Amino acid sequence: MRILVTGATGFVGKHLAAGLQNTTHTLIVLVRDETKFQPLPGKNDSIVVISTGESNWKTLVREADPEMVIHLAAFLSSGDNETAIESLIDANLLFSTHLLDSLRETSVKYFINTGTFAEYLNNDGILKPAYLYAATKSAFRSILSYYQSILNFRTINVIPYTIYGDLSVQKKVIDYIYESTVSDTPLLMSPGEQVLDFIHIEDVVSFYQTVIDNIGHFKEDYIEIHLGTGIGTTPKKIGRLVEKKTMRKTNISWGSLPYRKRDTMFSVAKETFPGFLNWKPSINIEEGLNKYISLLKSKNNGV
Repeated sequence: MRILVTGATGFVGKHLAAGLQNTTHTLIVLVRDETKFQPLPGKNDSIVVISTGESNWKTLVREADPEMVIHLAAFLSSGDNETAIESLIDANLLFSTHLLDSLRETSVKYFINTGTFAEYLNNDGILKPAYLYAATKSAFRSILSYYQSILNFRTINVIPYTIYGDLSVQKKVIDYIYESTVSDTPLLMSPGEQVLDFIHIEDVVSFYQTVIDNIGHFKEDYIEIHLGTGIGTTPKKIGRLVEKKTMRKTNISWGSLPYRKRDTMFSVAKETFPGFLNWKPSINIEEGLNKYISLLKSKNNGV
């Protein structure tokens, strides 16, 4: 199958693209800067790299003729200032709409979209975006539905929860907690009692690969899957686990910052995986933190 992955240099995208290079699928990656995409050695012949910096990138997508799209590219920000507004609309609505338009006259059959748990402020299945980033994700649903109706593809809307397991350009709460163990400056944090669903990047990649392997079983025009472990953990508990596993004290001033307005205080996935996938997450938070810490130590000379 010809699979187009957007955001292939991002946190999830780079891991998924690496995994797909070890399959028989033809990988097409759509990135802003093609120099940042590093194919695995010996796999270059089966990869099509398209840069959105090229004025004809939509034509190049049509020529690549994807059968499946995994849309991971996005701009993530918890802010709603002038700069954030421009970037959020540009990446999450304007670019994403152009992506859909580029699929005209292609063989696309499946569009795997990426939402966010923050679309559901109260974790009750009712759309109520926690902040503007989440609102752009919800707004894109209508545009996606329109293109689905005219291009006749099936949509799988994936709602990932709190992904961790490797360093990201955009630091995550676990990154800050871990870094505090070697910092002389206290990390200012909220009280840290939010209940979040932490899912390891290896489980995330495994999920996408399982979806691809079972794609023929998806018969509905639209399905939404919440990608998490179903188990909640607070940042404070993460801090205690990091201390236990590193044998170092975290340097965190819990409660020195207030919770954000409309903070998601309880965000845990309900198990909604289709039975035919025969998939569930396999890495619990303790094992995941062991993997994460070992990886960071290997990158940082044992620190």
